[in-house]
Amino acid sequence: MKTPTHHLLSVSFAHQAQKQAAEAFACEFNLPCQALHKAQSELTLNFTEMQLELIDLSQNMKLSIDFVGGSLGHRKKYGGGKGQTIAKAIGIKQGKPVPSVLDATAGLGKDSYVFACLGCPVTLIERSPVIAALVKDGIERASLNIEFTEIIDKGFVLHNCDALEYIQAIESNNKPDVIYLDPMYPEKKKSASVKKNMQMLQKLLGHDLDTDKVLEAALDKAEKRVVVKRPKGAPVLQANKPPTLNYESKGTRYDVYIIQSR
Repeated sequence: MKTPTHHLLSVSFAHQAQKQAAEAFACEFNLPCQALHKAQSELTLNFTEMQLELIDLSQNMKLSIDFVGGSLGHRKKYGGGKGQTIAKAIGIKQGKPVPSVLDATAGLGKDSYVFACLGCPVTLIERSPVIAALVKDGIERASLNIEFTEIIDKGFVLHNCDALEYIQAIESNNKPDVIYLDPMYPEKKKSASVKKNMQMLQKLLGHDLDTDKVLEAALDKAEKRVVVKRPKGAPVLQANKPPTLNYESKGTRYDVYIIQSR
């Protein structure tokens, strides 16, 4: 698992009340820590009274996780339910049990949350301690809402670890129905406002380099299917492994690998 030790990142706190928590995180991952107004790095993980936030000081942008309000809350209410393309991709069908999903590249947890809202038990894997901390903070705040409590009860579990190592360690009697992959890829339209969150993530994480190995492991460990999210028009992850089928929505393609009975 990669740890955030590069010069772009620091940890900060908005007020003295958050200093201890900020210093503990900084110490664990060998990062500089200071009051927000003294931060010199391009990115800083800022501890505030209300939430944890990632700030891009060079662009004056902030990123935090809200599973109840904002765009995720809106999508839960109006996102199309089981008729969504992403729902079809993971195999949700009327009258059939919902699948368990391992989101091996959870990132900000947006797709994981969609799966959870569809009734799926979801395991989230995020390799970055910084992004995992943001998601954990979002889960903790959302857990105060009764609707989100129902999601947690079904299973919405976050692990901060390396996806390849986690998948390879899955035992034969504990395979998830679906393993979902959304690898980081180079962004072309950096000026688009909807891409700002992705710009911050790419600045922090770079691009995924071991996707071939992760796909191989996923194909071996998934019970029913592996789903890979790609930009529409992008090549498949492995040219010698074409998907069984795919689903497309605006700007996005889901490559689906159906697992044959072993």
